Amino acid sequence: MALENWLEIGKLIKHQTNEQELEAVFGVIDRCFSDAGLKGLSSDQKFIISYQAAFEAAISFLYCHGYRPIKSGHHYIVWQCMKDLLTKDFRKTILVFENAAKKRNKLSYDTTGLASQKEADEIYEEAKVFAAFIMTKIKKTSAYK
Repeated sequence: MALENWLEIGKLIKHQTNEQELEAVFGVIDRCFSDAGLKGLSSDQKFIISYQAAFEAAISFLYCHGYRPIKSGHHYIVWQCMKDLLTKDFRKTILVFENAAKKRNKLSYDTTGLASQKEADEIYEEAKVFAAFIMTKIKKTSAYK
């Protein structure tokens, strides 16, 4: 669904970002990666925090396109919007994060022990690559300058 359609059905609202807001989000992303890299952190927490870094990168990209999600269902909406904003080369990556969002939700609110160390390490690496790509892309846009 195109961004305008998400806006029309009330899942997105218009948003004008600026360099200060983007820098603040980039700070959150950096903090997430710093925290996720701490020795002794549970695999569940590493998974949650790594996912959050990728999610924040995706939100910042959406901001640069003039939108932000409403709070209800915002994880789902952001990843759906990424399908419109990124090339088909990112379909697999987006699917990884859509699935991670579901697991993050369960880990955050329902249970423990769902993320193996291997899964946590994999989402951490996937999130690092994704966030670096998005942040670089944003820094090249006029919205950042």
